[in-house]
Amino acid sequence: MTDYNLLNRAFTKRALLAFLLVLPLFFGARPAQAQASYPSYVVEYGDTLSWIAQRFDTTLEELMALNNIQPDNVLRPGDKLLIPSLQGMRGILTTEFVALGSSLTSLSRRSQTDTAVLVRANRLTSPSELFIGREIIMTVQENSANMTTMPAIKPGQSLLEASMLSGKNTWLLAELNRLPSPNMAMPMDTYYMPSAEANASNLALPGIRSIVLDNLPLRQGETFLIKVESDQPVTVQADLASIQPVFVDLGGVQMAYGGINALTEPGVYPLNMKVTYPDGVTYNFDQLVMINSSRFPTDEPLEVDPNSIGTEAEKAENAVFKSIVEPITTTQQWSGLWYSPAQDADCIISAFGSRRTYNDDPRVFYHTGLDLGWCKGTDVYAAARGTVVGVFPDQVVRGNTIVIDHGLGVYTIYMHLEEILVSQGEVVDIGQLIGIIGTTGRSTGPHLHFEVDIQGTPVNPLTWLRREFP
Repeated sequence: MTDYNLLNRAFTKRALLAFLLVLPLFFGARPAQAQASYPSYVVEYGDTLSWIAQRFDTTLEELMALNNIQPDNVLRPGDKLLIPSLQGMRGILTTEFVALGSSLTSLSRRSQTDTAVLVRANRLTSPSELFIGREIIMTVQENSANMTTMPAIKPGQSLLEASMLSGKNTWLLAELNRLPSPNMAMPMDTYYMPSAEANASNLALPGIRSIVLDNLPLRQGETFLIKVESDQPVTVQADLASIQPVFVDLGGVQMAYGGINALTEPGVYPLNMKVTYPDGVTYNFDQLVMINSSRFPTDEPLEVDPNSIGTEAEKAENAVFKSIVEPITTTQQWSGLWYSPAQDADCIISAFGSRRTYNDDPRVFYHTGLDLGWCKGTDVYAAARGTVVGVFPDQVVRGNTIVIDHGLGVYTIYMHLEEILVSQGEVVDIGQLIGIIGTTGRSTGPHLHFEVDIQGTPVNPLTWLRREFP
């Protein structure tokens, strides 16, 4: 009986082993590629399989095979598709604009993706192609917190010490930054930590909490903002496409607004920044920035008073207005979203930046503002709080005109008015009645020419009416 039991047990073990070996044959072995890591793309409204395949440089057949999609399957918004051409990436695919200070290393750490995979995903052939404002493919981990930069580790300081000072888990920081060990952290390198904050710069400069270049991607005729937060007083200088924005100290924050000329050629330009500390030590930083085309429209040729084109009076008038809108006052008077100066902001009869010609003059001009037609009313309102620094009646080009200084080099100009209802030096509130629409100066009919100038450079007013600037 004992021998029979032993024999029965041996047979049972062999049978169980055979069953385990044969089991995959019944249920099907998982393909090797399914075990690999692929990122997921979340389908949006209007997406097609062909478009998704083309966008991520794969074939329709590979995309369908990896996701087990049949020809009769329906693609729905919210569906997640694995992307075969991006093997090695994990998480949810997204796109973002390269920020000031970003590098392949910092992007790799934040996305938890090898640099080689990022290069392949974005078809980069050299580091110079990773310029500010370029849209790149990244991944975010599901249910993960946002990450921001950690101040640089000082010479002689460990990641443990730095993490304790910031209240973060050392080993978590090491894992997030793709470090085999906390001991692998290098002084003066940039590291990431979980945070609810966003848009922090990757620049590792002593005493600098963040440097942000805002309103990306940069475009012809658009506004940009550089914001530097520091623990100590610093002097900041910057140069971009011959633009040298003036920084104003707002209590630990250095802020500068700049305007890109609408005639600036699209392309890649160097951004040169210099940070000077109280002891005279200076750090220089250079990074390439893409300025994109705004694809401005072309207006029909306009017939105007010949005396308003190319005359000495026009040149003298332009010089006066340029001198008014160039000074920088250090007090920011506006806050929040701006108010449309006309009652119907959608009644645009000529867009900013549009190319135009006058009479038979061969020269091509660009429109420096936004023309709002005589829509629902004749009233003109202040777009934001500011000080009236110019009241000009009977100008050759601009007609009856008001200029308001909003601080930090930002001005608004209201042209071709029938009537001016404010005085020089008056402080006006947002939405305050300041004038009446007319057709004075170089005008072809009743309308308001609304212009926003930054340090003397006209920029797109619609940007200021549609988003808040700090």
